[in-house]
Amino acid sequence: MSSKVFATCVILATSTLISLSTQNCITKWFDHDDPSGNGDYELLADLLSTNPGEICPSPIAIEAQTISGQPASQAGNIFQVYNPISGFACVNANQAGRLCADYKVRFTCPEDWCSRCRTPWFDRDNPSGLGDYETLSLLLIRYPLQVCAQPIAIEVTTISGTPALPPGNNFQVYDPTQGFACLNAQQNGGCQDYKVRFTCPVSFCQPKCVTRWFDSDNPNTNGGDSELLTVLLGMYPGEICPNPLGIEAQTLSGQPASQTGNVFQVYNPTTGVSCLNGNQGGGVCADYKVRLTCPEDWCSRCRTPWFDRDNPSGLGDYETLSLLLIKYPLQVCAQPIAIEVTTISGTPALPPGNNFQVYDPLQGFECVNGACQDYRVRFTCPLSFCNTTCVTRWFDSDNPNTNGGDSELLTVLLSVYPGYICPNPLGIEAQTISGQPAYQTGNIFQVYNPTSGFSCVNANQGRVRCVNYKVRFTCPEDWCSKCRTPWFDRDDPSGLGDYETLSLTMITDPLQVCRQPIAIEVTTISGSPVLPTGNNFQVFDPLQGFECVNNQQGGGVCQDYKVRYTCLCRSHVLSNSSFVVTYP
Repeated sequence: MSSKVFATCVILATSTLISLSTQNCITKWFDHDDPSGNGDYELLADLLSTNPGEICPSPIAIEAQTISGQPASQAGNIFQVYNPISGFACVNANQAGRLCADYKVRFTCPEDWCSRCRTPWFDRDNPSGLGDYETLSLLLIRYPLQVCAQPIAIEVTTISGTPALPPGNNFQVYDPTQGFACLNAQQNGGCQDYKVRFTCPVSFCQPKCVTRWFDSDNPNTNGGDSELLTVLLGMYPGEICPNPLGIEAQTLSGQPASQTGNVFQVYNPTTGVSCLNGNQGGGVCADYKVRLTCPEDWCSRCRTPWFDRDNPSGLGDYETLSLLLIKYPLQVCAQPIAIEVTTISGTPALPPGNNFQVYDPLQGFECVNGACQDYRVRFTCPLSFCNTTCVTRWFDSDNPNTNGGDSELLTVLLSVYPGYICPNPLGIEAQTISGQPAYQTGNIFQVYNPTSGFSCVNANQGRVRCVNYKVRFTCPEDWCSKCRTPWFDRDDPSGLGDYETLSLTMITDPLQVCRQPIAIEVTTISGSPVLPTGNNFQVFDPLQGFECVNNQQGGGVCQDYKVRYTCLCRSHVLSNSSFVVTYP
């Protein structure tokens, strides 16, 4: 309770919520104090402190009601303060033998604050039935991922654009946390047709990523289909953020939840989605899948660069994962857990409200012309992908003159080169044996992923044949660290470049590195990992080491790098209680 005293008392005969602009929004109700002490103080300074980010610092209007909904002008109290600059105060001592009622307040905020993070306009209903219902719960279903679950302000206009403010109108619901409802029976002449939009917390408009689809339940068990967040987090650890910003539900066949006719018990990103058979009026729930949007702090934990391999000049813009794995080897994981899409100018593009053919982290993105913009994508990967990784040497077990093509399959390579390749690679890169990147050859690939390996089938190439390819892999930390050398930094880039070659390291650090390493890691001396793809390095190979040449850096110079190697381990028992590891 505040103990502030003000000099002026006012008695209100009418509401104090005044429209000073055709573009403004109205907050939710706030009830910070009660009249049990000196009175009821709903002061702006206190409310800004206790509700950070939920109220504009310079409101243009204020409205007060009792907590039961009676307008302040009808309560019979005298108010010490009632203005948008200071807020509201009712002092018990000014009430002539009675106490102040318990009040709540809401504010009208200016355009610059309302527009910081604003949704599109929504018009899901019309007044032809009982009225016009633009409630938040129904809008979350009809327009998934496009509106936040906890808006901080709401705007309502007629569909022609005339603002509709709550005072002077008898609206059933007018609140950002509930939405808007106008009942025909409460209006002289019935409701008009309204549209609404919301102001959301700024975090809702920051970059966010979209997960894959999840389906943990079906309507034949437990009396309905429940895709609840707590259950999904337990079943798919690490694949879903604990605090989603949005949720979308579709049937397994892809029909939006809003079109099924089902009634939902729960539909919000905080809890998830639940459809109970008992609520369907004799029918049953459809079988649903859900996906979620996640906040920036979760999306950015292990994120790829932006990729833009295509443009919409042909059939459309195809940024599919299978093609990106070929074009940008080792830079994207084979099993992403989330995807982000924007135009190349940076405008976010979410799947609802757009007619995208594919929008899924496990498949990538496709926009089929008519006419598409030019898009770019990036992925969120499992944390293991961003942990320290090592790069193997090149392997070439096949050629296109045998078996109808060139297949460098992981199972075969593991058998032919035991111990030289991790059984669970994180990434794969293919080049011709002359060093040309696979994506530049024009070949079509049957297989290109770290789980299976690589395969090019001659019969799929039209009139040409597959080129002869070699492959290398990136491996996870647990494999890289089994028999690892120290870090070596024998050179710096002050001369021609940074030369951390194996032959020179064996001279400067004898006995500390094996002659035939099976993998290499390279980082800057500050510890930032670097990969061979996406960088212009002269040498990046465990059998040769590493070289960065200054005059090949496009006008810049090399950074200072360090390297370490993974070797084949050989143990020699010295006694019953000790052994040493030596490098062959």
